[in-house]
Amino acid sequence: MFDELKSRLFGCFYTVFTPFTEDESIDYEALEKYLSVLHRQGARRFYAMAYNSRYSQLTHPEIRELNEFCIRTVKKLGRDNIVIVGDPIHCSTSETVEFTQHAKEAGADLVSLIVREKYFDDEQILEHYAEVGRRTGMPILVHEMPFLSGYDGTQMHWPASLMQKLPQIPEIIALKEDAKDFEITRAALTLEPRIRVIIAGRKSTFMQYQQYGARGYLNGISIANAGIGERFWAAYESGDEATIRFILTKLEAPFFDRCVAKYGWHRTNKALLQAAGLMHRRDRMPLKHLSDAEYALVQATWQEIEQAWSAEIAIA
Repeated sequence: MFDELKSRLFGCFYTVFTPFTEDESIDYEALEKYLSVLHRQGARRFYAMAYNSRYSQLTHPEIRELNEFCIRTVKKLGRDNIVIVGDPIHCSTSETVEFTQHAKEAGADLVSLIVREKYFDDEQILEHYAEVGRRTGMPILVHEMPFLSGYDGTQMHWPASLMQKLPQIPEIIALKEDAKDFEITRAALTLEPRIRVIIAGRKSTFMQYQQYGARGYLNGISIANAGIGERFWAAYESGDEATIRFILTKLEAPFFDRCVAKYGWHRTNKALLQAAGLMHRRDRMPLKHLSDAEYALVQATWQEIEQAWSAEIAIA
């Protein structure tokens, strides 16, 4: 089921970030520019998701509007592009069905579904995904993030038993693996090739899973230039260790080690996009964007990365 679609789920998947205007409206002009720039640089797989796409700052009608805009724009850029959109971070199964049906009718390729309700048992989660699949027939990407236990409120990883039951649901064809735990990610990769596993985190982390058959990852530093992501994937496929080493040490490490380590991923990613001239870093409260002083470090780091990248391209 969905074999043709699954055959195109590989390589770098590019996050859709949501920009805001000064009055905190969604800045669709900037978003269209961002998607167009990524596409021109080689991006073909676009992913609007719970946190990077700022769903937590949006109303449910805004999420529908954003999803539809992303689908329409990405497909206009190229009919064969892959576009993935999501459901709200917190909602009932019935509302997830509604969002999934809307995404299907709007032309999305997959829907990314996250469960942030407290976990009580495997069947609770499986029934949720099975119900959505049964009622919509839409290909599903499971956004796997740690749960909060319904028994004591502590954060917990997905049980291995739950992960291994996902293939029982025919509509589930992909998994965004977000545990950021080596053993859990390695175990998730045993679902390949039935379920494509998209690994979150930096490229150096992704490289740990090459020997286990990893075939998909989120963009990392490539959010600011899809050419980096496509160059990395070509090197990954061909075994070009020199290019991989250059990207990991000269492009990725400065951003993650200096900026993300200091300010956190979710505040720093939009600051990087501003430094690259793609959108403003502003967010809606309670997520507070970086101050001018904090932003200066991101800006200086991006200038260094951009110079290293330009020099590499000139040589190539």
